[in-house]
Amino acid sequence: MIEDIDTNKSRCVPIYPHPILFIKTSGFKNFLTISDVHVGLEDKIRRNGILIDTKKNIDESIMLLTNIHLETGVKELIILGDLKSSIRIITRTEWDNVPYFLESLRKLFNIYVIPGNHDGNIKQLLPENINLMRSQGMEINNILFTHGHTLPRIGMNVEKIIVGHLHPIFQKEGSILHGNKIWVKINLTKKDYSGNNRKQNARNIELIIMPHFNNILDYYSKINKNTSSVRGKSRLPLLYNMINKLNWSIDKAFLITMDGSIVGSEEELRGLLY
Repeated sequence: MIEDIDTNKSRCVPIYPHPILFIKTSGFKNFLTISDVHVGLEDKIRRNGILIDTKKNIDESIMLLTNIHLETGVKELIILGDLKSSIRIITRTEWDNVPYFLESLRKLFNIYVIPGNHDGNIKQLLPENINLMRSQGMEINNILFTHGHTLPRIGMNVEKIIVGHLHPIFQKEGSILHGNKIWVKINLTKKDYSGNNRKQNARNIELIIMPHFNNILDYYSKINKNTSSVRGKSRLPLLYNMINKLNWSIDKAFLITMDGSIVGSEEELRGLLY
């Protein structure tokens, strides 16, 4: 399972076997986090001859979050980008269903939307009292929440970064888990020098890459393999920038199934990230 860094500020706990992260803070509020809802993706699947009932798919998502709300009592929900599926336009399916999805959940949650790269013009789809955050993300205690496609400032108090964007899929031919979505945890270290003695200090950050919330992305990923548009460049710009521009290095990494089993480590990261 994804281990927690013990601090007096916050804890991050996946709600297995669901693609939902539970955030326990030192304050009065706890949070649920989901990423990559991609409302409207059903239209793209339909072009491949597979008919999916958009309303039914969304209702199942609403029901899942409703049940988790009842089980945990959490009243705060962070949507970590790519709420909708198209990038620059708004499709008819999105006009009809993004407001419906949010209106249904607003009865249970105070909702924060962090725009992803697919959320162009998302403000037009948001009902009243939905908190639209900056695309660079938001910080809560020692956690930075961001979709992963932008390059936000990483404050000195940040000990964890939660991202989506990647749609992590386990890729190992011959494995029964091949093609299944997973969690990814990466421990990053940055060494620097301070003081007259040039003493070397290390700063550590835990990066958690969330699995996508929309289950039909499992199928879509198999027929449309995501590849980087730039040869040799990672599909997760935030991590690429941290390693290649900000001098962070990967200490350890874990690939984790939806039931919490560790199935891979840093050796498998390259095929996932590039």
